[in-house]
Amino acid sequence: MSDPVELNKQAVQLYKDHDFSGAEELYREAVKLDPNYFPAQLNLGILLFKEGRFDDAIKECTRAVSLRADHPSAHFHLGNAYYAKMWWEEAMVEYERVFQLDPGHIDVHFALGGIYLNRGYQEKAVECWKKYLEMAPPDSPKAKLAQDYVAGTIANKVHIGKYIAE
Repeated sequence: MSDPVELNKQAVQLYKDHDFSGAEELYREAVKLDPNYFPAQLNLGILLFKEGRFDDAIKECTRAVSLRADHPSAHFHLGNAYYAKMWWEEAMVEYERVFQLDPGHIDVHFALGGIYLNRGYQEKAVECWKKYLEMAPPDSPKAKLAQDYVAGTIANKVHIGKYIAE
């Protein structure tokens, strides 16, 4: 009988080597051996998300959340899967849970900004992206994107306000 911890380590290496099917097989074997082994469960959900298998990722990340409801990363990755499906309300719930568990989680600020914008909450979106920019390395690609989003959202809001006023 194999050890789930060792299987997870091997799967992580396969994932890094871009052997996604091999990694998935080992993650699933680890979870089968120990259904309560959180790292393999979450890693399986992340892998499925990266492969674009969002329904499967939701299932596996939901299981990870049920194992560790106090783990910000589990909620974040479940939120990402919901986001990919454009299930804004569900994603917002998960991202806001991340805020409660870890207010310093940098990536949740970026993602939640996108949801707020999609839901029509422009000011909240800008607030999230500005918070992201406070925390992000200034030369990161996401920082440039967040700057563009802030500028575009503010410009769009001004444009809409001018149009309504006319």
